[in-house]
Amino acid sequence: MKKTLKQLSKKYPKLTFQNEGYEYIKKSDLSQSDLDAIDEISEILKSKVEGFVKFFNFKERKDGSLVVRLDYQWDKSFTGVGYFPIDDIDKEPAKV
Repeated sequence: MKKTLKQLSKKYPKLTFQNEGYEYIKKSDLSQSDLDAIDEISEILKSKVEGFVKFFNFKERKDGSLVVRLDYQWDKSFTGVGYFPIDDIDKEPAKV
């Protein structure tokens, strides 16, 4: 059975980060298993998010839902940050 982003967010709580603006998770605070999980999450996102570039963190919204914070290519000339609900990405088939 394939792991979902929701399962991975629960298994690796250090990857949920309430960033404000341009804050990022300190990689030095992460274990090797957390870093390996980032690779696994990135593989999922590559297959689900068109133009995916880089995973940053999960973030909890005020309503308690989780989103994925990532960089993706908006068009050929611009790469920027996006926040996508993990429930939408975990749906099969999903391509956001």
